[in-house]
Amino acid sequence: MQRSDEEHPDDRAAVRLNARLATSWARRTVERLRRERGGINAINVFPVADGDTGSNLYLTVRSAYRAVEELEGPATLPEVVSAMATGALRGARGNSGLILSVALRGVADALEGIDVPAAGDFAEALSLAAARAREAVETPVDGTMVTVLDAMAEEAQLRATAGDSLVALVEAVRDRSRTALRETTGQLPVLRENQVVDAGSSGIVELFDLLYLTVTGMEPGGKAAAWSAGNGAPASGADPARARSTVPSRAVAAPRPTGLELVAHLGEAKDRARPLRRALAKAGGTSIVVSWPMAHVHTASGGGPQEALQLLEVLDRHTVVDLRIEDLAAAHGDPGSHGDASEHSHVSAQTGGDEDAGSGRCHVIALADGLGLMFALASSGALAVRADAADAVAAVRAGVAAAEGPCFVLPDSPQTHAALREALAVRGRSGRRGRTGGAEREPRLIRTRDAASVLAAVAVFDPHADPEDLLEDMVASASGTRSGCVVLAERAQAAGPLMYSQGDPLTCIDGRMRGVGSVPETSVLELVHRLLGAGGELVTLIAGGQVPPAVGEALRARIEEEHPHAEAVLVAGGQESSWMVVGVE
Repeated sequence: MQRSDEEHPDDRAAVRLNARLATSWARRTVERLRRERGGINAINVFPVADGDTGSNLYLTVRSAYRAVEELEGPATLPEVVSAMATGALRGARGNSGLILSVALRGVADALEGIDVPAAGDFAEALSLAAARAREAVETPVDGTMVTVLDAMAEEAQLRATAGDSLVALVEAVRDRSRTALRETTGQLPVLRENQVVDAGSSGIVELFDLLYLTVTGMEPGGKAAAWSAGNGAPASGADPARARSTVPSRAVAAPRPTGLELVAHLGEAKDRARPLRRALAKAGGTSIVVSWPMAHVHTASGGGPQEALQLLEVLDRHTVVDLRIEDLAAAHGDPGSHGDASEHSHVSAQTGGDEDAGSGRCHVIALADGLGLMFALASSGALAVRADAADAVAAVRAGVAAAEGPCFVLPDSPQTHAALREALAVRGRSGRRGRTGGAEREPRLIRTRDAASVLAAVAVFDPHADPEDLLEDMVASASGTRSGCVVLAERAQAAGPLMYSQGDPLTCIDGRMRGVGSVPETSVLELVHRLLGAGGELVTLIAGGQVPPAVGEALRARIEEEHPHAEAVLVAGGQESSWMVVGVE
């Protein structure tokens, strides 16, 4: 409810936490975490030592502030905080970013309808934020973000009950957050072994420190939270960036992470977070955080594609709309993993320079028809979007907005290309400049016409390549792929040049029907022979959901036997629109 001006007059005299201050705080969080992300990355040893917690928090708060920028006209405090929560969830990275977005949503829900909160309102907001964050994590662990949030909420309630003013409450919670952060070192064995504080919690403390400075009118500077390299204790008067820069030498003892990280947006409208968390845990997932409609999960240590696919199938019970996959070993720079590009990304994240995190990094968004195709594309570094999802275009636009650098979009059909060209052109014509400065980057829409050409383009994707060179390479790879497909007729056709019965295999090339067969496998082989007639060294078979694995593998072996000069690759695409897609390069 709206508070009257007579209530808590001391609070109002001391400080008015309003929309203007909240917007200023949102902007400052981006600047603060941009500077501090390198130090936070350096002490990231839990839940996996992948060195990206600071970067993930930075990208999350940047997405939160962009949502505030999109508000039109004068905004109220509830509108600003709600926009931050929505933007944070939309752009959340990693489990730390998702937990932060959950906490922001708790604050937004608690402050709904309250334009200028009093101390009690603020305490309730922190309590709801802490409760929501703990609920979102399948297995909460002491010494993490949820622990620090709980301590902050408890302190806020104590101060509100004691009748403290809002500014006194914020100051007390700020002090308690620092103490709680120091305590994390002793609460979690891996933190104690590496003599560091929890990385995600240090981000929370940075943000609350900045809130204190904002509401009191103080300028950010040397008063920011700082932690010594030795044990994470506050280093009085120390510069945070310099203090953290010495931590990596103490944190390298953390075991190298292995396994895969999956982050998915779900299309089911009903919130099924609780049963999904249980199902993911039962399927062997770890680091599970679910805030509907977004889910984050790791495979168990050492888990590979098969384990990740099992988790993805659990997620898809609620319709996966878009999917990101990260190889945790590659992100950590493991020389035995996927190589130099990921290692470069990890090293860059540690630098903590003044540039936007990943500002020179390219991004690719690929559309796919089928869960297996989404998995294959996401495993290759793309944001995979389900082409037939009702909100596929919205997912692409959100992905473009979240990209830190040049972004390439790969549609999987001419129809999808036309829809995206119209949708992305509306955004591109706006010419809007954000308050942070700089024109919005235009996405590059590549004319990929089917699943085979999308896969071919993603195969040459390099996030660290020159954007113009990368565009040329992906266009050349897509256009140089000859492709066709075999589909099963949905109904009979008794007239026209090609007559067929329901269920007959139909061969299509360039969107036109070229033949009618009787056995799908035979039609696929004939299509491969035809496409290889013009040359080629690589045959990609994308098996639809109706193709038994043994049949797909037999076809792959048969092609390599009959065409020894060509390599055949089988992808379990799972698409429903075709029995088999064939690409030849």
